Amino acid sequence: MADSTTSGTGRLRVSSRSFLHGSVGVEQLRSGIFRPLRITPAQLRVLGSVAALHPGQFRAMASCTAGISLEFVTDASTISIGVRHIPAPRGTRFVRDEMAKVDPKSVSLIEDFSVEMDGHLHPYLQYFESALYIDIADNTGRLPGFGAAHSFRIWLPVMSGVELGDIACDGSFIEPIPERRTLLVLGDSIAQGYVATTPAHAWPARLGKLLDADAVNQGIGAQVFQPYTIPHLGEAPLAVVVSYGENYRYETLPLGRIEADVRAYLAELASVFDDVPVFAISPLWHDEQASPSANPEGLAFVRPLLEELCQAHGFTFIDGARLLDADPALLADGYEHPNDTGLAQIARRLAYIMGDVLEDEGRRRARALEILAHEPMTAFPLAEQIRRGIGRVVVADKDVIFLKDGDANQTLYATKREAGRDVLASCVAPTMLCMLGRVALRDAQYILGMHHLSPCYLVVYEKDGPPAYERALDIRPLDRGSMQAILEGYAHPEYLREGELEGLLDAGKILGGFEKGRLAGFIGEHPEGSIGMLEVFPPFRHKGWAYALEAAKIESHLRQGFVPWAEVWPDNAASLKLQERLGFTFYPPEGQTFMNTPAYD
Repeated sequence: MADSTTSGTGRLRVSSRSFLHGSVGVEQLRSGIFRPLRITPAQLRVLGSVAALHPGQFRAMASCTAGISLEFVTDASTISIGVRHIPAPRGTRFVRDEMAKVDPKSVSLIEDFSVEMDGHLHPYLQYFESALYIDIADNTGRLPGFGAAHSFRIWLPVMSGVELGDIACDGSFIEPIPERRTLLVLGDSIAQGYVATTPAHAWPARLGKLLDADAVNQGIGAQVFQPYTIPHLGEAPLAVVVSYGENYRYETLPLGRIEADVRAYLAELASVFDDVPVFAISPLWHDEQASPSANPEGLAFVRPLLEELCQAHGFTFIDGARLLDADPALLADGYEHPNDTGLAQIARRLAYIMGDVLEDEGRRRARALEILAHEPMTAFPLAEQIRRGIGRVVVADKDVIFLKDGDANQTLYATKREAGRDVLASCVAPTMLCMLGRVALRDAQYILGMHHLSPCYLVVYEKDGPPAYERALDIRPLDRGSMQAILEGYAHPEYLREGELEGLLDAGKILGGFEKGRLAGFIGEHPEGSIGMLEVFPPFRHKGWAYALEAAKIESHLRQGFVPWAEVWPDNAASLKLQERLGFTFYPPEGQTFMNTPAYD
């Protein structure tokens, strides 16, 4: 238990310093009182120097406690925390005034503090002049040590600062929750949390929870890429997220100055965090019509420069336009700062992108298979690809799974539209996509411009043994010597990606049938593992070659432990009849749709 004392009233009393998360240190003030810091003293000196664009504002913003929380477990029924509120900076008042222009009532909804109990927002919080009070309804009236234990997280203000004292409670114990790995967030006012209705709703706070990390939120309102402001932390963070650039639309700086600052900042970042994954976000969408930019050229200059430098330094570049939909309903002030819904969207989409880098892909594959084991046959093509080791599982969430094997083989299965939309917006390339099920189907059209839809039958061979066929037929794997014959005989050579045919031949995945030494036909498989490419040359048709070739391919897949399956266009009557003769089970075309943009026709 943290060092504590018991007062004459029987209440436990302990310094709140032991329970800090998301802090880089404290400033000790007077006996038992301290100020939690999210910006180091070295950073503060640079932020307040003549090198800063707005030194006075930056110093004031740095005093805000965005992202800092107190976390502990206790069986208490009442908790009080000594707090002195520091007045909000001028920048805070300005943004709140902008919100009031859109909705006068919205400002009254903003809470300086928020409390989570057992992971959920807790309503029984009161703030007076010098203390926070929390009542736990289900423990009220119970003797100390007889109440249920709960975990608590008290989020400190985003847009102002506080000084903290002791925590007092009527429980039998109060224990700190161990600190997690650090997620360092460097950014402007949107990263700081303007204008979340509660500190827990700022996107860095949400992202930290999604990644099981403690976000150190170093968002500073009005900030841009300022060299020499990068912190030197004692322990390497899990990851660094950089989100600057939006404020260049207000600053009439020459492009040369912007470029020099961005280059210097990212070079320093690469030097300080050389072994840490870094994610750099280009400016988010804003409503230019509602608030025209003073320097649109400067704003437009940032994105391509950032993308170029991310490639040079090995950072992950994230297009901010994919994190926040271009929808004014997502903006609290009507032109720039996201509301709670918009902030949640940013955090979810970032978590999907960052999870692909931070988490071992093998863990995602295993989790995806576990989830898909309980889903209907609509999800079969995705599960079978994962079982066969095809592609890369980018997202494996209970509501959405996304696999990518190059831009031409992308498969998505979603059970909730919001999750499907998030993955479509943040992870899917606007090329070709196999959408399983109908959830988020229309969203793929709207978000990615995939207006060409081609539903197809899913046919699955669910028997233990292969179909009977004439074993005396000469059917064997082809090699590259047959490449030209395949290209000339295949009805859809446009389906083949560069190098795909060579890879299939080298892996022995294309079978050929021979009659008196002549190639009569062939069958292969598509990148997702479905049986296809079946062709019989004209002189050998109507002799049973199509049936025999596919039966042999089914047998080959069964020997490898695969479940044979195929995709058939609804208008291909001959193929549908063949699949029925071979004993496949049919699943309706509403369950599987191939989609593409016009450029990939």
